Amino acid sequence: MENENFILRNGTIVDGTNKPRFIGDVLVQNHRIQLVKEGTKVSDAKSIDCNNKIICPGFIDVHSHMDYFAISNQKENFDPFISQGITTMVVGNCGFSPFGFKKNTIHLPLIEKSLFKEGHGSIHWHDFNGYKKRIDSYGTPVNLLNLVGHGVCRTSFNGFSPVELNQSDLEEMLLLLEDALDQGAAGVSLGLQYKPGVFSSMDELRQVARLVKRKGKILTVHAKSYSVLSGTYPMNPFGTPHNLLAIDDLISLAKDTGVSLQISHLLFAGEKTWPTTEEALNRISIACDKGIDVKFDIFPNCFGATLLNTLLPEWVMAGMPKILENRLAMMRLQLEANLAFHLVGIGFNDIQISNASCAEYHEYNGKSIGEIARLTSKSPFRILVEILKFSNAEARMILHKYYHENLIPLLMKHPASLFMTDAWPEPSGVQNASAYGAFPKFLSIARDTKCLSLEETIYKMTGLAANRFKLKKRGIIADGYFADLVVFDWDKIQDNTSPENSDATPSGIDHVFINGKPCLLNSKLTNQMPSGEFITS
Repeated sequence: MENENFILRNGTIVDGTNKPRFIGDVLVQNHRIQLVKEGTKVSDAKSIDCNNKIICPGFIDVHSHMDYFAISNQKENFDPFISQGITTMVVGNCGFSPFGFKKNTIHLPLIEKSLFKEGHGSIHWHDFNGYKKRIDSYGTPVNLLNLVGHGVCRTSFNGFSPVELNQSDLEEMLLLLEDALDQGAAGVSLGLQYKPGVFSSMDELRQVARLVKRKGKILTVHAKSYSVLSGTYPMNPFGTPHNLLAIDDLISLAKDTGVSLQISHLLFAGEKTWPTTEEALNRISIACDKGIDVKFDIFPNCFGATLLNTLLPEWVMAGMPKILENRLAMMRLQLEANLAFHLVGIGFNDIQISNASCAEYHEYNGKSIGEIARLTSKSPFRILVEILKFSNAEARMILHKYYHENLIPLLMKHPASLFMTDAWPEPSGVQNASAYGAFPKFLSIARDTKCLSLEETIYKMTGLAANRFKLKKRGIIADGYFADLVVFDWDKIQDNTSPENSDATPSGIDHVFINGKPCLLNSKLTNQMPSGEFITS
């Protein structure tokens, strides 16, 4: 099957350019696309009837962390993404990448024990070329476009210390990032709620942004705050909402440096943050109107996965882990947390432990901190602190109330929005539903709410995303482009996940081709691996 050619017959082609759909045939030959006249006979191609089905480019997930699973050859972990039509992933986000750090750093254990430590073993390389060699040795199930993480690069100098980098280390860090960009990384990612990115000065960030601009690449940023109050700005209940301050800071960074800015997973965490949505979008629109190059990405669910320690204020992050044993500090933290939760509009019942990363709370994976407190007769705050302590702050959560469901169509139709999953498989506990059904859900939301046309939705998933990240010969159905293709039923496509079944397969996806290889046929995985390409920029 690997060397077979295919012709997709009588399909409704949505080509990824936002042009109107049309009926036609698509020939998949030698890993490339060829548009042919309807009814053209091709003797050496297997025919697939696509009558009443949509043929479109493969979906591009513009914010993924699956690089950490690719380096350990865990191909089965890519199955749910292929099953929802994803053919290309932009990886290395939020300051995390499995390359781009100082050789022989004493802080390698911190780099290896990242957010995705279950995804890989030891890392025996340090640069982009070493990482590429590792991926090439295994192959990759999907196409990977790689960003270099500022966070891991900075960690290799100072660990998780809150101390500012000295000039010598800063200059060396910039050289390492430049090397990664020269070797083929598509840009740099920042993680400004994670250690050590949270401790970076604006001057440091400007220097990174200027480097990215000079190289003509992209800067993606996990912002300092996504809620009206947070631990990364001074607490002032009557001041500008922190999520708007974070957007202002990033827009200023893009304005000052001219860098192409991608705001990662634009969230509105907590009920009290939801009313800021229109103002946030207005600020982004004004920036775009002024010629500032800024876009953002979103997922279609009202929850998302991240580290539990992102709930902590910066002063606690700086004192980890010893500060968790300080009784007075914990009293202060409890007061601040209770106030912040009240003012933001979230509670302990909204904090679901996806992976406790410790034996003491492993049995409670999938339950909220509120539920665990009731089951153990402990206070929710004590549960929070104990999980952080026992897991060495490596526990992961699914935080609910990221959006109100009515906000998602509003975000989808904004001209600057792109789509992504920000999801990865958990070895135990509850799964992030976006890993299984994000792109079908985007499509069904567009269909059911009419916030976007079919053509507009596909454009954001494919052609616009490819243009944003400078993916050559991908994201469009056109002669000579790589044969990354999805065939689906527009009337039936839907996400089937639920709180009780977070790993359900979506409906309506019939066929998926990656570089001409049939990875899904008749809604069944074919195990055509490796099918993807390691893409250099």
